[in-house]
Amino acid sequence: MADLSVQSPWALSTAQVSAILDRDIYHPTETGSGSLPIELRFMRFGEIGEAGKYELLSMAKTKARIAQWCQNAFALLDPQNRDLGSHLERLDAMFSTLVTCSFQIHKRKLAKDDIVGKACVLLARLPSHPPELSFQYESKNGKSDPDSPWPVEYSCASPTVAGEIKGPRDRYTWTNLRVLSRPSTNVVRIALYLVMEPSAAFTLTSDYSDTIVSILNTVTDFCQSSATKADARSWFILQAFLWAAWQQTVMLQMWYDATRQLNVGYSFERHNHLISREIPSVMPGREIVERSRPTYMCKWAFELLRSDLSSVTQDFRRLFEIYELHFGDREPRCNLADGRCRPRLCDGKAPGNCQRFVSEGVQIQAAHDFECPGSACGSLIWDEQSYRSIKGARAVCLEATDEQYIRYRPVTSETMAVSHVWSHGQGGRPETGFNKCLHRRYTALARCFDCTSYWMDTPCIPTNDELRDEAIGQINSNFINSKITLLVDRDLMEIDIHPLTLQAEEAILATLVVCDWNVRAWTLLEGMRGRLKLHILCKDNRVIALVDVLSDVLSKSSLALVSPCLAIQHYTPTQNQHSQFLEEEPVTTEQATCLLNHRHATKDRDVTMIWSLVCGSNKVVKTAADFWRSTVGQPLATGFLVSSAPRIKGRGLSWAPSRPNLLPPTAGTPDGKQYPAFDGQNSVAGRIVAEGFRAEWLICPIRRSKALPMWFSLYTYADANSGFDAYYKIYNGGANSKMDLRSLLKLRSVIAPLLKQYRWVGLLLPALRERLSSGAASPPQPFLYQGEAKGPLLVVVASNKEDEWEWQFVHEWDITFQLPEFSLEELLIV
Repeated sequence: MADLSVQSPWALSTAQVSAILDRDIYHPTETGSGSLPIELRFMRFGEIGEAGKYELLSMAKTKARIAQWCQNAFALLDPQNRDLGSHLERLDAMFSTLVTCSFQIHKRKLAKDDIVGKACVLLARLPSHPPELSFQYESKNGKSDPDSPWPVEYSCASPTVAGEIKGPRDRYTWTNLRVLSRPSTNVVRIALYLVMEPSAAFTLTSDYSDTIVSILNTVTDFCQSSATKADARSWFILQAFLWAAWQQTVMLQMWYDATRQLNVGYSFERHNHLISREIPSVMPGREIVERSRPTYMCKWAFELLRSDLSSVTQDFRRLFEIYELHFGDREPRCNLADGRCRPRLCDGKAPGNCQRFVSEGVQIQAAHDFECPGSACGSLIWDEQSYRSIKGARAVCLEATDEQYIRYRPVTSETMAVSHVWSHGQGGRPETGFNKCLHRRYTALARCFDCTSYWMDTPCIPTNDELRDEAIGQINSNFINSKITLLVDRDLMEIDIHPLTLQAEEAILATLVVCDWNVRAWTLLEGMRGRLKLHILCKDNRVIALVDVLSDVLSKSSLALVSPCLAIQHYTPTQNQHSQFLEEEPVTTEQATCLLNHRHATKDRDVTMIWSLVCGSNKVVKTAADFWRSTVGQPLATGFLVSSAPRIKGRGLSWAPSRPNLLPPTAGTPDGKQYPAFDGQNSVAGRIVAEGFRAEWLICPIRRSKALPMWFSLYTYADANSGFDAYYKIYNGGANSKMDLRSLLKLRSVIAPLLKQYRWVGLLLPALRERLSSGAASPPQPFLYQGEAKGPLLVVVASNKEDEWEWQFVHEWDITFQLPEFSLEELLIV
């Protein structure tokens, strides 16, 4: 296979990387102690002291300490600083103190030169510069601020990006900033450690990257409040340095985690743990990210990728380049304009606005094999007697099927399972016919894998309701036990893998994450169940294994493609499947819902069935109420419930989502902010009981005033006088007495309609779970919504009894208003 090397123009020399390693090598003779130091330690601003004697600081002191660090760093970038020409070196040295290294290379199998060489190759795979941040400054005194030149010391003497025209150094150019000209020392250290330590912990640097976010957010606040444009520019340069450090740190860690997980096996339990990170406030918004999206790429499909937690860096530049290279000459096929004369792109707000999902014009059996002329192709119909004569799941028998009839045999471990998109023209039912050329294609491919049969919904799921329900209930076992699962999508079938190149594998990845197959609910189910040996059908009926694609991309391509790899990690073999003798790992309700929250079925009636099947059920469940009743006794994360998903109407289930995804509105639906469900993995879990959902929440109880029905009283935790109890029970203590009238009026506007009907209203926040524990963290803190929200997402409940509550809605609180006090209490929501 021909390889495409990735070489960043700013990659450090081998000598520079080697020098960094030399400074951080631990020599056993340095101490007489028998214990070895931790090889990689990260500073925490919330702690002071030495190992074993740490003192925890309050939130206020921690913020002050971060602010002081930022002010010290700003001084290095002040245009009045005489050493401004060495600002990068001095800033890097200051930033390096956040990490302490004691590399024990004497324990490694790799020689020092090999460690350095591998680290250099890895660093060269980082993007040459992070996504651009925009510099904006508004004068605080209302006067115009002249556009004075930038200090020349901020820029490189020559362009750092190949092909870029050299301009005046006193004119701002993002790619020419000195702070972006090379990776920081800490980034190099992390790369060195990850290549020398094959068994490092997953998410090793997550706390450190979150620390960078805290610093970066503080710098952003300073930048926005700058008194002069010169100060704003200095803060912006510091912002750019930290932004690059965060981007590169996250990419390196995600590369390590993705590579290791591919080797040891996927785990649903750590799915979001690997990809969940704190996001800087300076992160470019959806509109900015979408500007360079290729025209052919469906907006709704891209929204699935963009909103996935794996896309934490929001760097899609390389993905867009690859996709544009293969589909740049195509018109969008999401919708047809009036008169059906020219295609137009869907708006990306909902699947109901895209004809890839909702279309009246889908023709069954409109597709043919690439060598078939189409017009002369006949069709096969099912031999009903053959189908009914078999007990259990049926597959198409390669030997018994002739030129007229599809005949069947039981599904076995010698069956090839086919997963395709119905709207691509291969859909239908066995009674209505199946194109002969398609049967020949799948027969030939099945035989290539030494299979004796193939399963596909078109020839194997009849129209008859009883037979259909039976066949659907067998889908999980069909794909789990198949010898191979074949992924079929029209865009992927246009990628040529002969000869196989890294460019072709990158094209497969870039196409797969936004193709129709990946954004549909049925195919999600089939891909997850068939993940052990999932193969992709490419041009001229050539096939490649998905794990081979991911392995090559992770080991050779730009690290900007790691996020797309993680976005489809649920299609790779699980840790249990790697062990072969263990049963498949179950999928929790939270995980299944999270995967389905942007995926839809063409027929809305199928959504609940798919939901239950993804969770592992072999029974056909047709209503959401039945789905939730089957989960009584199971735990459920409180953070998972915080979404704008519609709820079931009925006692005991007011808290329960009626579907895993949001309602698919059409183009005429008014715009409104949507909050899809996430798994809430680090929130306190409750339990589903026969009466409803019982769990600990952070609650602010509000009682309707007897004298003034439209007014209310905020209740404070009953034992607030006990400082010990308050420490473990109260969040935002004392806030009730400090809320100004403006905030109280805002709160009333949110809950006023409920005060007409209920005596009590409650504002709920899910509580953050203590690490390695099932209980709430101490002191209690809210678990923040994992999606896009500027303020905390509150759950509003109401009650007339106070011992049981009814779910009402979720509300994003405007952070310009004060929040009341919350206390940790167990509630029953019915």
